[in-house]
Amino acid sequence: MTPAARIGLFMLLGMIILGVFIIKIEDIPVGERGERTIVTARFSSVAGLDRKAAVRIAGVRVGKVEAISLDGSAALLTLSLDPQVRLHQGASAQITSLGMLGDRYIEILPGDPSLPLLPDGIVLGGAVTPTFDDVLKVATEIGADVKEVTEALRGSVGGPQGEEAISEIVENIRDLTASLKVLIAENQANVNQTTANFADFSATLRDELPRITEKMNLLADQLNGVVGENRDDLQASMANIRELTDRLQVSAENLNEITGKISSGEGTIGKLVNDETTVDNFNSTLDSIEDGIGTLNETMGRYRRYELQVALRGEALAATDESRTAFGIDLWTTKNRFFRIEGVDMPYGRVRTNAEYVTTTYPDGTVESYLEEKIKVSDKIGLNAQVGYRVFPDTIVRAGLIESTGGVGIDHSIKLGKRPLTLVFEAYDFGREFDQGIHLKFEGRYFISRNIFLTAGWDDPLVSEKSSVLFGGGITWADDDVKYSLGLAGGALN
Repeated sequence: MTPAARIGLFMLLGMIILGVFIIKIEDIPVGERGERTIVTARFSSVAGLDRKAAVRIAGVRVGKVEAISLDGSAALLTLSLDPQVRLHQGASAQITSLGMLGDRYIEILPGDPSLPLLPDGIVLGGAVTPTFDDVLKVATEIGADVKEVTEALRGSVGGPQGEEAISEIVENIRDLTASLKVLIAENQANVNQTTANFADFSATLRDELPRITEKMNLLADQLNGVVGENRDDLQASMANIRELTDRLQVSAENLNEITGKISSGEGTIGKLVNDETTVDNFNSTLDSIEDGIGTLNETMGRYRRYELQVALRGEALAATDESRTAFGIDLWTTKNRFFRIEGVDMPYGRVRTNAEYVTTTYPDGTVESYLEEKIKVSDKIGLNAQVGYRVFPDTIVRAGLIESTGGVGIDHSIKLGKRPLTLVFEAYDFGREFDQGIHLKFEGRYFISRNIFLTAGWDDPLVSEKSSVLFGGGITWADDDVKYSLGLAGGALN
């Protein structure tokens, strides 16, 4: 071999060795790199991930993938990490990529540093972030759906008929827009006034809400106290009901036994029932009794048409420290008509004004007379006497006396869950002498049980001196409740 050939062969071998060294230099442990941490992670798929792929924490490279193996239907990755990496409980791994088209790599989430370190041999749970292929697949599916919608839309609005329909729709929208502009312009003053009223109401509610909340809590405590004080009576009543039920069961069994004996002809009654002559005479007697019962039922039917409801309610006016209390009855003569009689404690009484001449004599003998207008408040107790009609299944209209003056009212019921909410509007005292404007009242009554309700609303909003948020509650009794209460009272007296 010539010297030139030996030199060429030596250089070739040197280049090969250098190439291998460059490829394997990462695998050569040098100093601290010889003490690397080995961690295992399991993934459902490692598609697109190359061996020797980078392992990063917060985007910083801290290791690489040493090996990829199959563990059942999952992929098991062996990760080589720098010695300074510390993994804590809750750590996990995920496969992600640098950008949409970048290389895939392992991102380690090291966990909370305040938690203990992971023990050796733990297998990290792995997740795979969507790749560009996944996004492209979804985009392809969306594109197909959009294509179908486009074709359907083209079939619906295409052609002369579709163009005509679109033109009609556009024209209708244009007409509606013009009508709205005119409507807004004509009612701008009303809209502004309504906005101002709502602003005033919001300010009043914001100022009074703490006091209202306090009083509502007080009312709830009082109701709880009433229930607690009568708990023994309620338990005794339930025990009486259970005892009565047991007695009725025994009576029913005895009655069945007696009926069986009569059917078989046992005893005097059984013989009478099974004798045809006796039966005919008995049937004749029953016909006469039936005629009498029919007449009695007709008379009682006229009575049963009437339904009585008794109510006690009270409400506090937060802004004026006044209150209103009412007690009365509603007499329903038909399904859609009733008469209401209530005595009411009016918050302000009846305000009257009268003018009279007052004469004053001064020390120098001068006499002066002038007309003085005096304001008199009286009649704190008023009368509610109204007739009401059910105009819709959930709406009642009332008219008559409200606090001893003419007035009208509307009651509208709304079902909230299992309990009704009744919205009440009243307008009365149309000719007040002292205060200006009609007395208006808005309130809502929510029944927390069959007989107990809470109320809140706004009283006299047109008169700033008396306008106030109101809240309170009440109790109602129907015919059955009154009969039951009277029965309990009678039992107690006996």
